[in-house]
Amino acid sequence: MLSMNRLKQKKKTLSWNTRSKLLLLPSLIGSIIFFFWPYIRVLYYSVIDNQFSRKIVGLSNYMKTLSNPYFQLAMKNSLLLILIGVPIIVILAIVISLLITYQLYKFPRLRDAFILPMLIPTASIVVIWQILFERSTSVMPIYALFVWKYIGICIILLTAALTTIDREVYEAAKIDGAKIGTIYRKITVPMIAPTIFFIVLLSIVNSFKIFKESYLYYGNKYPPNHSYTLQYYMNNNFLKFDYQALATSSILTSFLVLLIVVIGLRTQRRFQS
Repeated sequence: MLSMNRLKQKKKTLSWNTRSKLLLLPSLIGSIIFFFWPYIRVLYYSVIDNQFSRKIVGLSNYMKTLSNPYFQLAMKNSLLLILIGVPIIVILAIVISLLITYQLYKFPRLRDAFILPMLIPTASIVVIWQILFERSTSVMPIYALFVWKYIGICIILLTAALTTIDREVYEAAKIDGAKIGTIYRKITVPMIAPTIFFIVLLSIVNSFKIFKESYLYYGNKYPPNHSYTLQYYMNNNFLKFDYQALATSSILTSFLVLLIVVIGLRTQRRFQS
């Protein structure tokens, strides 16, 4: 009887594993069809001379793209948006999250308001921005739009992380004579460090998604030089049917994002260890 029960349990386990694999199969097929296969085709287009003769030219397209002054300008502006905009978002999000967490009883619905920028239609936001920054000739409107739109999700994530910290830790630190600044620096920030690293990576990814707002704000495919980013470069090559330049710049952009994510994950692991 015991052996029969064990066989039945094993069959149930195997059938559960099989059902789990079958449930994952549609997602896997979708990823292959809509992500991996298109990426392989883009990679293929980046190493041929054109889509008609399809002669393999190796890294020639990459050399042309990297030496292209417009690609260099777009890369510089995209990196500047990351280096300037992302730290502003992270610092402001941390400060606002701390204020919300320790004054939550006064503003019970304040956290919900920070998600509204991501829900408002882009066209409405752009109209307001064009009115507010009518005389601006700098890149400030795009940076301000980037911070305003994507800081909300960072605040929500940080606030959630702060509320999970045990209050007894703070009480023990106060008993030991630690001041507020020391408590924040030595306890709060290290305990929410994983969330901070996550919102940094999330903000970097979001910096590549600001193209739609920028395109509507300037109203054309050739914005001022200070706002010409990688998305403009790829969009213009698409409109010119230059698929080799488009594919090459897309691969280089994906490698840039992958490099940033890998560096961020390694930095997080070293910080935690």
